[in-house]
Amino acid sequence: MPIKEKFFHIMTDNAMVGVYIIDKKLMWRYVNDALAAMLGYTPEEMLGMVGLDSVIHPDEIPQMVRNSQQRLSGEVPSAHYETRALHKSGHVVNIEIFANLINYKGQRALAGTVIDITARIAAEKQLHEQRQELEMLNRTLEQRVAEALAVSREKDQVVMQQSRFVAMGEMVAGIAHQWRQPLNMLGMSVQALQLAHTKGKLTDEIMERHSLKSLEVLKSMSHTIDDFRNFFRPENDPQCFRLDDVVERVVSFFNSNANGIAITTDVRSQSIVCGHMNELSQVVLCILNNARDALLERHVAGPIILVTVIRDNNMNLIKVSDNAGGIPEQVIGRIFDPFFSTKDALNGTGLGLYMVKSIVEKSMKGTVTVKNTATGAEFSILLPLH
Repeated sequence: MPIKEKFFHIMTDNAMVGVYIIDKKLMWRYVNDALAAMLGYTPEEMLGMVGLDSVIHPDEIPQMVRNSQQRLSGEVPSAHYETRALHKSGHVVNIEIFANLINYKGQRALAGTVIDITARIAAEKQLHEQRQELEMLNRTLEQRVAEALAVSREKDQVVMQQSRFVAMGEMVAGIAHQWRQPLNMLGMSVQALQLAHTKGKLTDEIMERHSLKSLEVLKSMSHTIDDFRNFFRPENDPQCFRLDDVVERVVSFFNSNANGIAITTDVRSQSIVCGHMNELSQVVLCILNNARDALLERHVAGPIILVTVIRDNNMNLIKVSDNAGGIPEQVIGRIFDPFFSTKDALNGTGLGLYMVKSIVEKSMKGTVTVKNTATGAEFSILLPLH
């Protein structure tokens, strides 16, 4: 065997890629082990076959013959392309061919290398399918986001509506408390008039005095209704207001149903904030009501609630603290979750503190946190300065 041919065999017999030589009749003249194994044959089996078209997919044969003739004629000396071959077992093998025109034993022939790209083609197909799926997902993303937002808004509306029912209950309880004393006064006026009439002492002066007094009481009761109604009225547009005004009105409402609990205010800042005053008032009232319920439930001796308003690191800070002993550590991380409550089903909906967090973050662009102190719980509401 000539040295060149011997060297060729040394280089190709153990190559990782398929190597072949075919003559102008497309008959195999050399096939290395890698190419034969790629197609399920031995080199001896392939050299005894009719030709190249025996291992090429029928649909690819016409193009393969044209490519080979172009190279053998010298029109296209070299080529690089992908095609499909047939394994001995019948399944398709995707291959990549690098082919060149050579002189083999004094005649024109074709030599080339073959790489099995079946795995790559499968990966590319999978990638293409995934890309198409991603493109489809992207096309429908806006619609799905809109649908998800609509569902989220609907849930928030339900929660808000349920929270408003709770607020209405608070309002009715507050009005009832505020009306007790005026109703007693009205009852006393009616009894005084009845007694004067019975004794024959009902004069015009007595009648006028009790009538004016009764009208003043009724006017005061009417103002009470207006105050509570305005307190819980939804606000469409944000307004600017003073934090100390919020604390003053909330404490006034809270005291109407405080059950004897002392509330202390420490207002060190009269900062202006922008947002929804009524909603922020309901936030503070909800925290105060929770503190009151905890103090009453635990029968705390000397119950105290402290409301502090200060500036802290260029932010407005409202702190509400109590001496009810604090929130259990195993649940303190969940108290802002919707429908989570430490109260029984009759006394708690689990919506109050969820709405507190929602209002502070969405309407007031602030944050609300809670921690336990040495004596009880402390809620902190941070709001941006105007």
